[in-house]
Amino acid sequence: MKTLEEFNAFLDRQLNDELESLEKQRIAGRNWVRRMWVVSLVPFVVFVFFIVRFSLQPASGNEANRTFVIAGLVLLVTLTGYAMRRFMIKRGGVNEATDYRHDFKHRIVKPLISFIHPDYQYQPLNHASYEEFTESGLFEKKAYQMTGNDQVYGKLGEMNFQFCDLTVMHMPLVTVRGQGPDTVFCGSYFIGQFPRCFSTPVYVLSRNGAAGDGYIQTWHLGKKVLPADAAFNKLFMVYAPDEVAAQQLLTPALMERIVALHERTGARLFISFYNNRVYIGIDHGTDYFETTLNKSLHNRQLLNNFFLDFMSMLQLAEDLKSNLPIWTSRAFSPS
Repeated sequence: MKTLEEFNAFLDRQLNDELESLEKQRIAGRNWVRRMWVVSLVPFVVFVFFIVRFSLQPASGNEANRTFVIAGLVLLVTLTGYAMRRFMIKRGGVNEATDYRHDFKHRIVKPLISFIHPDYQYQPLNHASYEEFTESGLFEKKAYQMTGNDQVYGKLGEMNFQFCDLTVMHMPLVTVRGQGPDTVFCGSYFIGQFPRCFSTPVYVLSRNGAAGDGYIQTWHLGKKVLPADAAFNKLFMVYAPDEVAAQQLLTPALMERIVALHERTGARLFISFYNNRVYIGIDHGTDYFETTLNKSLHNRQLLNNFFLDFMSMLQLAEDLKSNLPIWTSRAFSPS
């Protein structure tokens, strides 16, 4: 697997010119948007100025003329604003503003996925489905609103995997006025599928609110398991129908990887070892590749964070293969 040093070297060597070009495009697009705001506000300010002046003048008794003048002002301001916007659209900057996000994904994200592995497929518009979210066995099946993007498909040894940005929302049946939908999950979501099934389901949840958010009912996940790692137990709760099998799955090396992932991201983790799949959710609230015109590309932290998240999940799933006691003896045969 590639290292962070190799990843940054690739950015410097292969994508630095593209990043600099996109940074210039971003600045041009940002400046155009700012000018468009000014152009849009000037006619409005002029209109408000004359309306205030008219309102402060004493009534002359000729309301028809007053109404005619106001209507003329509205028409004049509307036509002026339209003409100014047309003029600005013809000037440089509009293409930079409208194409920036698409260009970033095509010129930066796609090549860096290919660098990680040339056979990995990048699908910028796709994300995990409702079934792929609820089949983890963790979350209750409710009428979730699913959005997401930037899905990566691939194969690592015998494991097929997918990784994406995912946001899951739910509108409660009873709400107070002005309350919006609940955010059930928002972050990076990984699914690794193996040719054999785990001998028992095992669920790992962060302690900071994961069990009390109303969408995970721990009572049906099995017994509470207490691994022999005090640092791990302070951060996570473990549930499984078979305590012995859960202890076999949670090796010291695997728990160390999970703790390191939590400490680096500072996010809640949702991990499920269920049937022949491992599901890993990092609830960090960040969409790594949704760039904005106000965010400089000179800061590569988001790209580094994406790489570290992605490789951490692959390594975690890879570690499971050598732990033979946790698998059923027959392929695709749940216990």
